[in-house]
Amino acid sequence: MEQALEIPLVIALAFGGSLLAWRFRFLTPTGAAAAAALATVIGLAASPRWTVALLVFPVIAFLATINYFKQKEERGLQEGEHGERSHANVLGVALIPAAISVAYALSSGRAEDVLAVAFVSAVAVSTADTVASEVGVTDRHGTWMITTLEPCEPGLNGGVSRLGIVSSLGYSVIYSIVAWAVVFDSFGWQFLIPAAAGMAGNLLDSVVGAVWENRGKISKYGVNRLTQLAGAAMGALLYAPFA
Repeated sequence: MEQALEIPLVIALAFGGSLLAWRFRFLTPTGAAAAAALATVIGLAASPRWTVALLVFPVIAFLATINYFKQKEERGLQEGEHGERSHANVLGVALIPAAISVAYALSSGRAEDVLAVAFVSAVAVSTADTVASEVGVTDRHGTWMITTLEPCEPGLNGGVSRLGIVSSLGYSVIYSIVAWAVVFDSFGWQFLIPAAAGMAGNLLDSVVGAVWENRGKISKYGVNRLTQLAGAAMGALLYAPFA
């Protein structure tokens, strides 16, 4: 795509998607502004395809939120008043992918494909984690602390459930299939790499939440960025031999 067409396309995608997210109350005004800015950086540094791949995440997250919102609201476990996300949530999800896109802009050759996989892997982590949080807390079969396997309250950092694990794995795979096709304009078995990295990052999120976040040693958003970075690194390392 010609550079002259890429810039307005990226801006339209970034701001259009953010406005829709605000309109449907998935993002607060500050959340929408942060999302538009970071999605623009990603698209201009890498490709409009990367912006599209990023926007697949809020669509999945929104669907998971509205489908299980009533159950979460009854138990006081929803984000914000209506499930909306602020700029802090957006930075927790999109800051690492934005940094990867900048690295991509400065790279060449095989490194470009490796960084593209790292990007998809990072967003897959957020997809799996968000679905696990939105869906898992509604599991009537109970929640267990990942480090001890003892029963715990739904919504507690480090708590996992069967429904949350199965759902997050399924959506990590779905996101990776779609994002891989968008970013690489092709389809192959390699989508399993970011899918696996996404699920691994999600489980790591629970471990870090149980060990550090519950003790006040790291914030929720710090956990998000740390586990995204770990997922991105895992995806890149697994894909590097095939690049």
